[in-house]
Amino acid sequence: MSRRGEGVVTESVTEVPKPRASVLICGLPGSGYVGKLAADHLVGSMKLRKVAEYSSPTFPPQVSVKEDGTVDPPKGELYFAQTRKKGVFVFTADAQPTTSEGEYELSDAVVKFARKCGVKKVYTLAAYITGSFSNSPRVFGAGTSKAMADSLVDNGVTLMKDGGISGMNGLLIGVAALRGLEGACLLGETSGYVVDAGASKVVLEALSRIVGIAVDTSMLKEKAEETQKVISQLQAMAEQSREAAPQQGREQRPGYIG
Repeated sequence: MSRRGEGVVTESVTEVPKPRASVLICGLPGSGYVGKLAADHLVGSMKLRKVAEYSSPTFPPQVSVKEDGTVDPPKGELYFAQTRKKGVFVFTADAQPTTSEGEYELSDAVVKFARKCGVKKVYTLAAYITGSFSNSPRVFGAGTSKAMADSLVDNGVTLMKDGGISGMNGLLIGVAALRGLEGACLLGETSGYVVDAGASKVVLEALSRIVGIAVDTSMLKEKAEETQKVISQLQAMAEQSREAAPQQGREQRPGYIG
């Protein structure tokens, strides 16, 4: 195992795979946990193995409690597996750094390691927040080149025309471009109010088409159905509140004019 400290980020490497035609896929915690759910699903369903770990004092001051009652400090983890067509790296973390410096240094450390392993393209998975619920979430996207943007459109992704992609889910593809790699971000449409497995599912389905890897989303489908039940309940509660508001207003008005 090798360890390297650079600035505020410490990198611990157990393996340096160098497959051909490899890609890096990243999903960090954010609104709706869209990217994080998708990344964790890839790690579990594809049986990826951990090849590097990252720690930083800019992670939030907290620990994660595990099922056995022990705790872990927040960390970033890079996983790898060789499929029939290409090597797949997946990066995720317990949280995003709390400072801009931490975000830049962690993004750069991950991209530099991926480049060392032969990665040419970086894909990040994130949330496209609309503030409203959707039964059929769309996938939006943006790329670091016209060729990457065209590949998104060819696979059913709606291109973003303006705005920004905040946090590491956006920063990682920007850093990738600075390091000579191509990048694209896929964003699942979500309200931003709930953990949205449905948005994670459609993002992974789009990624599967673009990258050319098989992704089993059956488990996410079940979580998406649970999410939809929660959304339906929230919509019903909101409708009840709207219907009750006029009546409450009438009851609160005085019965006389003085």
